[in-house]
Amino acid sequence: MKRKIPILSVSILSMLLLSSCGEAPFDSNSFLQKLFPQPWDALAIFLAFIVLLLVAFYLGYKPIKKLLKDRKDYVEGNIKTAEAREEKSRSLVKEAEQNVLESKKEAEKIIEKAQEDAKKQKEIILKEAKEESRLEKEKAKQEIAQEIEASKDEIHREIVSVALDASSKVLGREVDEKDNKRLVDDFINDLDKEDK
Repeated sequence: MKRKIPILSVSILSMLLLSSCGEAPFDSNSFLQKLFPQPWDALAIFLAFIVLLLVAFYLGYKPIKKLLKDRKDYVEGNIKTAEAREEKSRSLVKEAEQNVLESKKEAEKIIEKAQEDAKKQKEIILKEAKEESRLEKEKAKQEIAQEIEASKDEIHREIVSVALDASSKVLGREVDEKDNKRLVDDFINDLDKEDK
């Protein structure tokens, strides 16, 4: 209702102004005539005003209203698109965070597995090194035992040789092979008894 009053007052004022177009400025006699125009003039002015309003409405108001509606739809569409993109971005961020967490867990598992593998490898290497060391010790002991046996044999030969020389000097004669073998066997048996 409030909008109708200003529109009505503007329409009456415009009718008065239009009715006075083409005439001389106000004079005291025609003031009342101009204030209250003839009924046919007022009707023509009113009809012209209505036609003007209709033309303005159809040529101005409707296209502007359509333009404003299109603009509103465009802005709402952009807002909805932005909200959809924001929601998609949030879901992508959540997915990326989930992927990062899974990657961290997987990396931790890989590190743990690598540590376990390294520990197992270390144990295997230590075992192999101990076994190799034990074999080397056994080999060294065997070589030492062989060297000792070889030294004993060498010493036995030397002793036998010295004993033969001494026996031949003591007996005053050359000892033959049979006597030599018997003397050596007796001597070796005596040495073996002493070792035990």
